[in-house]
Amino acid sequence: MADFQPQDVIPEVLHPYFPRDAALSHYVASKFNMSESLTTLSAGVGLLAVISIILLARARTSLTGKDKLIVIWMIVCAGIHIVLEGYFSFNHATLAGKQSMLADLWREYAHSDSRYLTSDPFTVIMEGITAVFDGSFAIVTAYGILADSPIRYPAQLITSLAQVYGDVLYMGTNCMENYKHTNPHPYYFYFYFVTLNAIWIVIPTYLIVDACKNIYRGMLIAQRATTIKKSN
Repeated sequence: MADFQPQDVIPEVLHPYFPRDAALSHYVASKFNMSESLTTLSAGVGLLAVISIILLARARTSLTGKDKLIVIWMIVCAGIHIVLEGYFSFNHATLAGKQSMLADLWREYAHSDSRYLTSDPFTVIMEGITAVFDGSFAIVTAYGILADSPIRYPAQLITSLAQVYGDVLYMGTNCMENYKHTNPHPYYFYFYFVTLNAIWIVIPTYLIVDACKNIYRGMLIAQRATTIKKSN
């Protein structure tokens, strides 16, 4: 009978994420449960919506209902990109063992994608760009609408295109790896991974089309004005 060797011992899995052999030696269980984490996130989104409504009430120009909704969307996006995703970008290496509400939020979401706890290079770079780039342009878009500035539609196009591009790459890379980073439970897969991420594809796609239409209309008016000026 062969001698038993220490390396034959199968290491105990000490975390709830997928794949089950993901290296998370610094993992510490969250202090807050799922309902507490989601309540905190909802409260944060609600606060951003309230801030948006206050800014809308002080807008110098009359806005359509659609424009008001876009302002709320962009300010909520800016908060999520800069605060939540910015926190991840700065703390990704220690996130699995960090004790804070934001870390707990990421540990909860990581059930849908454990790459957020393993410092996956693509995820870290993608979220860093999102926090700085997408967050900043979302603020510029909201300002453009509130101030009735011509910067509005170019900023809206850039922000929304970046959101769609980043989200498609993010979801696509997980798909190409057969979703091995995602807990197969329907709640984590269909709600966390599919539904929550689809929001940043569906709404930005609409805003891309809206921005393109308005930029085209503006360029058409400018072109006609130039033609008339030349003919006089």
